[in-house]
Amino acid sequence: MKKISLLFLALSLSLASCSSGGSDSSESGWAMTAKINGATFQANNPFGTNEFSTTNIWSYYPIEDYVMLQGRAGGTFGNPEINIWLKRSNIAVGTYTFGPETFDTPPSHFIDLIDLATDDSESTKNGTIVITSVNTSTKIVKGTFQFTAVVDPSDPSSPVVYTVTDGTFNYKYE
Repeated sequence: MKKISLLFLALSLSLASCSSGGSDSSESGWAMTAKINGATFQANNPFGTNEFSTTNIWSYYPIEDYVMLQGRAGGTFGNPEINIWLKRSNIAVGTYTFGPETFDTPPSHFIDLIDLATDDSESTKNGTIVITSVNTSTKIVKGTFQFTAVVDPSDPSSPVVYTVTDGTFNYKYE
């Protein structure tokens, strides 16, 4: 019985450390925050923390070249999701602007929004990532972002379906 009690206590402490607020290293308690069309977005990585960036599974942004910061509202199967790719050689304080994604010439940094609640297929039109702090010892990167997404980025008249403003991120990267 004593072993079961100790096991239960250890499990309880383990689950308590996985709160939805993320790590204490984030001032807001979230790894990523933003306003999506004016609505509040607060997210951690798919595992519920900002303790590490997630593995980049897309070959057009290979893991050896890019770090992926993934903010997913609601955990592993949450929605919506914002993905930020930072080129490893450019994880430095500065302002980085980008336009529509082209797989021929990958950008230095890039953001994508995935919203499974709509039938729209959205693509990033343009945006800005500002890296405000990088600690190469602890591998913590912090910054801000904003961007817009449209249905067809190659069509100048394509309506904006998402405007993302007031974005922040605070992640430990690998």
